[in-house]
Amino acid sequence: MTEVAVIDAILVLLLVATSAYCVLLTRRLKALKEGQASLQAALATFDEASRRAESNLERMEKAGLGMGRALDPLVARGDALVAELSVMLSSGDSIAGRLENAVDEVRAIGLRRLREQEQT
Repeated sequence: MTEVAVIDAILVLLLVATSAYCVLLTRRLKALKEGQASLQAALATFDEASRRAESNLERMEKAGLGMGRALDPLVARGDALVAELSVMLSSGDSIAGRLENAVDEVRAIGLRRLREQEQT
């Protein structure tokens, strides 16, 4: 073979190798583009979900504030009732103590009279 033929053969081999590598790169680029499209779709879905979540959180916050305002008077009324019941309970304990002392005195008087009657 002549030098020109050897160089031509080498060039043909290099062109075949380059063509094969170009086909391989084309397939990889195609797969990359498909992956990019699915990634964009996933990001769009995530973006929509995050917007809905943010909207729902805002609505929940407004509802919570509204409920808090509605509950404030009820809590104040409950606190007032607790204070009133505490006073009533304290008074009831005091009255119960006095009644117990009175019953003890009546029993003591009754026992004294029984003893007096037994002695007579």
